[in-house]
Amino acid sequence: MKKILKTVIFLAALTSFSANATTYDFSYTFNDSSVVNGTLSGDLSGSFVNNISDVHVFLNGTEFNGGSLFHAAWNTTTQTWDNTIGAIVSTNASLNNFLFSDADVPSDFNVSNYFYMINDPASGIGHETFATNFNNGDAALDNPTNTSWSLVKDPVQLPEPATYATLLAGLLLLGAARRRKG
Repeated sequence: MKKILKTVIFLAALTSFSANATTYDFSYTFNDSSVVNGTLSGDLSGSFVNNISDVHVFLNGTEFNGGSLFHAAWNTTTQTWDNTIGAIVSTNASLNNFLFSDADVPSDFNVSNYFYMINDPASGIGHETFATNFNNGDAALDNPTNTSWSLVKDPVQLPEPATYATLLAGLLLLGAARRRKG
């Protein structure tokens, strides 16, 4: 019994250290009724998503090509895109500062698709949202950004492997306890 209990505790501890990345759905409706939406993975901390990865964007229903997109942020000091600064994505549109593109800006400006939200009141840009798909000529711009931004947890996510492992460990513990009583 002690060996089983130790094994169960070890498995539960091991699985509790797994990654907690979650997929989020986002959308923004421009004043001209164009819609950009997509998904990204990351960890929500307060109103900000950290460790952003696996970004996918659609503009008016057409997915940006290039698979998972690069991300960067607007550097308010240099007034340029900066790929050394991680994208700042928030549940609150007025805090967003990101660029999602199909090329690594500013190392490679050969982009054909990109979506950005900038909040830099000190610059001439201010609060601006822009999306373009050069492949089909679709583009939309809002300056200032409106309040239609939405970022929510993807409701169709499967539980993480750690969840299943913890459940299995609990069932093993219950089985061991029942066996000991019987």
